[in-house]
Amino acid sequence: MNDFLSVERLESGKVNYNIEEFPLSKLVNEVVYDANMLLKAGQKIHYPENIDDVFIKFDEKTLELVLSNLIHNAIKYSPEDSTIDVLVKDNLNTIDLQVIDKGIGIPKEDQKYIFDRYFRAENALLTQGTGIGLNIAKQHLENLGATLNFSSTQHKGSIFTVGIPKEYKT
Repeated sequence: MNDFLSVERLESGKVNYNIEEFPLSKLVNEVVYDANMLLKAGQKIHYPENIDDVFIKFDEKTLELVLSNLIHNAIKYSPEDSTIDVLVKDNLNTIDLQVIDKGIGIPKEDQKYIFDRYFRAENALLTQGTGIGLNIAKQHLENLGATLNFSSTQHKGSIFTVGIPKEYKT
């Protein structure tokens, strides 16, 4: 339901972002803690190292929504006894958050549509979902000058990368 409300707000332009500086470790801790309740048998989330000193100036709720969506998808599309890695890379102009899974991957012919609203890859049709989470995530991030990209190989997994600019421009 929240996804559909988010779509409506995005379409009407009635999204109010709250840009503040916050510790990335706090947000990642909360998202991973919540996601642990969704893990399949033997699945685990590998937490990023050395992020206690990383602060981000961004909309915290938006980043929480995006990271939750990416981790939930990784859990949903990965098999039991697999590891989902969450990495943080401090680059020159961006701080990148990566969610890496070893799940079903996205077929090459479906990859160009993955951020389209309501699109579901051919190999994901039997798994519950609405097909709007990635669309919402990408739109919110782009509204704030951030990026969402991915690479994926069918039957091997996916890497989703959120690029948060270090200098927030209003």
